[in-house]
Amino acid sequence: MRFSPALFLVLSAFFATTARGDGEMWMPQQVPALGEELKAMGLQLDPNSFADLTGFPMGAVVWTGGCSAAFVSDDGLIVTNHHCVDGSLQYNSTAERDLLTDGFLARTRGEELHASPNARVYVTTDIDDVTKEIVGNMPAGISDQERAELIDDRRKQMVIECEQSGDVRCWVRSFFGGESFLRLTALIIRDVRLVYAPAQSIGNFGGEVDNWMWPRHTGDFGFYRAYVGPDGKPADHSPENVPYQPSHHLKMSTRDLDEEDLVLLAGYPGSTSRLVTADEVRIAEQITMPREVRLRTELVDILDAQANGNRDVQIANASRIRSLNNYKKKYTGVLTAFSRDGLLDQKLNLENELAAFYGANPERADEYAALRREYRQLLEREQSTDERDAIFRWLYTASPLLEQANRLVRTATEREKPDGDREEGYQQRDWPRIQADLRRTQQSIHVPSDRAGLRWVFAKALDLPSDQRIDAIDAAVASAPGVTQDERLEALLDDLYANTQMNDLDTRLAWAEADRKSLLKQSDQFVAMAARLRTLGDTIDDETSAREGAQYRLRPMLIAAQREMQDGRLAPDANSTLRVSFGTVRGYEARDAVYYRAQSTMDGILQKYTGEPPFDSPARQIQLAKDRRFGPYTDPDLGTLPVGFLSTCSVTNGSSGTSALNAYGEIIGLAFDMNWEGVAADWVVNEDVVRTIQVDSRYMLWVMDAVDGAHNLLQEMGLGIHFPEAANLAAPDTGP
Repeated sequence: MRFSPALFLVLSAFFATTARGDGEMWMPQQVPALGEELKAMGLQLDPNSFADLTGFPMGAVVWTGGCSAAFVSDDGLIVTNHHCVDGSLQYNSTAERDLLTDGFLARTRGEELHASPNARVYVTTDIDDVTKEIVGNMPAGISDQERAELIDDRRKQMVIECEQSGDVRCWVRSFFGGESFLRLTALIIRDVRLVYAPAQSIGNFGGEVDNWMWPRHTGDFGFYRAYVGPDGKPADHSPENVPYQPSHHLKMSTRDLDEEDLVLLAGYPGSTSRLVTADEVRIAEQITMPREVRLRTELVDILDAQANGNRDVQIANASRIRSLNNYKKKYTGVLTAFSRDGLLDQKLNLENELAAFYGANPERADEYAALRREYRQLLEREQSTDERDAIFRWLYTASPLLEQANRLVRTATEREKPDGDREEGYQQRDWPRIQADLRRTQQSIHVPSDRAGLRWVFAKALDLPSDQRIDAIDAAVASAPGVTQDERLEALLDDLYANTQMNDLDTRLAWAEADRKSLLKQSDQFVAMAARLRTLGDTIDDETSAREGAQYRLRPMLIAAQREMQDGRLAPDANSTLRVSFGTVRGYEARDAVYYRAQSTMDGILQKYTGEPPFDSPARQIQLAKDRRFGPYTDPDLGTLPVGFLSTCSVTNGSSGTSALNAYGEIIGLAFDMNWEGVAADWVVNEDVVRTIQVDSRYMLWVMDAVDGAHNLLQEMGLGIHFPEAANLAAPDTGP
């Protein structure tokens, strides 16, 4: 793999000064430089092996587009979190066959279910440094928007060239605020099947009550299988396909686990904001996150009210509600941590230290002050339309039908351009994904819920300040019949839902192939509304592009200043690329006189069990627990069945499903959450309290063996069966 000299110097400077790795998310290529530290912590693998993405163990780590995962057999079996497969459970569920509640187990390959049309597995195969190709030879006098557009064009061209080989997906990601750019290549597997997920009362035990909390007792795990064509190449879903044969897979561990044991996380963390400025922290703390909490709370209440005990409606809205609740609770915790840890003050102090650092050099001090001033002005311009832009984004969160109409309008518009000129996400490479998303969304469409959500967000738009209006909504409401604004809004909604075919899947699929003129001729009111909204959408896109161009120019210098003051000790923010985090099993002091141990056990499930959601459990599980029948999965020190454990590693959204590895590269658990006290780690790592929560592999295997009788999967993974009677007991739904 190739890296730029600038990036190499950055990493070399960092490793000359670093003393520990807790809380950081390292690029695989950085891990060898941490070798001595890792060996001192007990690592039995060659640290250099982590830089080989096609070798062991990294060759077994995969991405699903939203979650991390790993191969655990040579027949393409994949393990990830339960909440990462619940979209597939929803896709295959009805009120009569409720996989979301009951779980699912395929005892044979023929019983495995199509996960969903847009389910994908990405296997990273290469990383190339393309910094010079992306930001080299910038024309003199180029504007910020032109800079952003040129970088975007170059990135797309690099991707197009990369994907000409076929069956791969490529990305160009920026590091250190745009200082460096790397191109990632991944094999894309398009036939993904649902194999096994325990009942919701195991996979989501504790629900939203326990979300982000410790101690946790959630069996957050599930299994997919990757399939390819008979020739071994990626292929669309087909009965003729065969299981994918990965080059490497990970072993599920049954070893003992104790405090201070080494833990390595290998996965695809989404994004962090540890290198942002104090002004950006202030905006997040005072404006963005409080608004997100408020809006998510309101929309969840609306969707909950629509169900009114109807299980079909609950299934349709399940994934949306879970996602809304998850981020709402996270943002609430982040705000609490901001206040508790004084993050804004920390950032202000850092920037004051930087100013003092350059104080002895007036020229450098003036440059840094001008840099901060220009970046602050950039943020102020963004804030001038912040309320409008936020409500505009929420239009598509509140209404799946409007989101789908917008997708069709944008696809039709971009289709008329040369592929290289199309917006990212709407190029030819994206058309299969768009089709798959149109199919998947069908399961989440409940028209009354959609209308209630759209009415709510339209009302928000009508309350925007006079200088931040959404003209398309204002005009539509003003032209609708009625005396009061509420009457006109209701009339507009009546017209939209009475004159649309957006809730019909076949119609959406057909329209996805249309050009813009043909699409608008359909006289569909949702399509017409989406088209009118695109005027503002295009304006927002242009404004965003100009800001990105300025950030590409300014952020690398801001980050470089911080790195210079810290003698190179700085790691890049996460950006959905393969990372390795390492730490140890360790508890923490949550507050005065309250200390949490590092491991939770089956005793906690019995203590929390009420028989009602979210603290219900399968009857067999409870009886086995009461009888203390844990077999060889018993922890010798705890004297009972371990369920979860804490590590000092760091995760973020996108890390869900990340394999937690021991010193031998075996899976000892799956990361699925952070603790409440450490939830602000996206912004700052407080090593005293930041912890990742993992489900213990021994609990996973016990559930598979003793509760659900998933013995076919245990045998496939080369593991023994210790509860043979479970094969004859009722298990999760086992097929059509």
